[in-house]
Amino acid sequence: MMLEIQKDSQMPGFIPFLFHLARVAQIRRHVAALGELDDHLLRDIGLERADVLAVLAQPRHRDPSRMLKILCCHGRVFVERVRDGFSPRPASCC
Repeated sequence: MMLEIQKDSQMPGFIPFLFHLARVAQIRRHVAALGELDDHLLRDIGLERADVLAVLAQPRHRDPSRMLKILCCHGRVFVERVRDGFSPRPASCC
């Protein structure tokens, strides 16, 4: 038996948001697994334990992998420059 979805003015934005939440939940589990690595392995990929904890402290609807990518590719200087309103060039890896 198929479930029929009634077209409602709120449905088009609601369903993609649910998919977004499910994707972010999966990504958060992967980032939490990074937190189980030792400090040496985290430094090898350009992160610190504080980075992992900081992105996991963000609201649950935000994608923590985006901030980790910025921290890994650009480092803390990039994040500080963006916070101060500058627009640096993206790195070649991003």
